[in-house]
Amino acid sequence: MLFDLIARYGLWLVFLNIFGQALGLPLPAYPTLIVTASTALFPPLGIIALAAAAALLGDVIWFLAGRRYGHHILRLMCRLSISPDTCVSRTEGSMGRYGVRVLLFARFVPGLSALSVPMAGALGVSWRKFLLYDALGAMLWSGVAVALGVGFSSHIVLVLDAFDTLGRGVLWLVVVVFALYLLNRWLNRYRLLRSLRMARIGVQTLETWMKDEITPVVIDVRSAARRAIDPFTIPGAIAIEPDDIASKLRDIPRDRRIVVFCACPNEVTAARLAQQLRQQGFAEVRPLLGGLDAWRDAGYNVEKIAGFEMLMPAH
Repeated sequence: MLFDLIARYGLWLVFLNIFGQALGLPLPAYPTLIVTASTALFPPLGIIALAAAAALLGDVIWFLAGRRYGHHILRLMCRLSISPDTCVSRTEGSMGRYGVRVLLFARFVPGLSALSVPMAGALGVSWRKFLLYDALGAMLWSGVAVALGVGFSSHIVLVLDAFDTLGRGVLWLVVVVFALYLLNRWLNRYRLLRSLRMARIGVQTLETWMKDEITPVVIDVRSAARRAIDPFTIPGAIAIEPDDIASKLRDIPRDRRIVVFCACPNEVTAARLAQQLRQQGFAEVRPLLGGLDAWRDAGYNVEKIAGFEMLMPAH
């Protein structure tokens, strides 16, 4: 079936498939690319060039969205992800370690490319650097697929012939397996949220607490990359990486109120940290429901982070 489609529509099928995937559609672009290369109907270098162009075109749209809408587009991307609680931390961690160079290998990691491209735009990466690293990454990604298709062409033909012989049963099997995969991801996320469920507080409660004689310790556990994109925080909040929490809070009384917030959906990072602090003896630790966005949406003041330009590596 796939052979017939490729023979009928040619490289247009490859272009539209990869372009659609770059826009965020759940399309099997890599298998199409591999099978197309295995047919020997088109020159390998031509396939690589077309695939890279399609991927780059889709990425340019998300890069523009990141530059235009900043952290708002990242919130949208994570809500569309099947792993909204991990996509932020994984991508921000990669951007923090490698900077824009993450685009060289982002397509090989599920979910990483979808968020790293708009994040690069939100971070103000120059067009020259973005186009250079994204184009190189697209060519590397498509080049590996074409190499696999050419190198294993005889085996791919046998597999596809077997699929055609078995008919639609194989297609339904693939659909069922994918559905079970999505169900498993949802169940794992549900269990995680259930295990981390604790008494969160709203921004109104935090604002009231901050007027008390002894104010709470407010901890901003967003990554350096996220703070660079949105360089504002709740007044008086201290930015602490989760790994440094023990040393930074060594002199804080264990009965002091602590409020933690992050930028991830469902406050998972904040909830995990709150759970960790409770295990270390802090009596009252609460994640902030909605994080900084909820605080800002409620009309409360925010303060600019001093020296935020230095939060990201200069590469």
